[in-house]
Amino acid sequence: MPIYEYTCERCGKEFECLVFQSDDRPECPDCNCAKVNRVMSTCGFVSKGSGGEPVKRAAATSGCSSCAASSCAGCGH
Repeated sequence: MPIYEYTCERCGKEFECLVFQSDDRPECPDCNCAKVNRVMSTCGFVSKGSGGEPVKRAAATSGCSSCAASSCAGCGH
């Protein structure tokens, strides 16, 4: 049972929902609208160096809120 992320077309609320079947369509928890779009989930990771220190983080965990790069390697942060 995967958890998907959705955005409501009416109010713009972003939310997560546990989906039991592939054809289940959730409603927005704020406005109860059934017109929602599933969005691509971001994932985070931390690469560690030989000493166990973090050396790189995923773009989803960076502080670059306006960054358009798909990873931090694209902008160096």
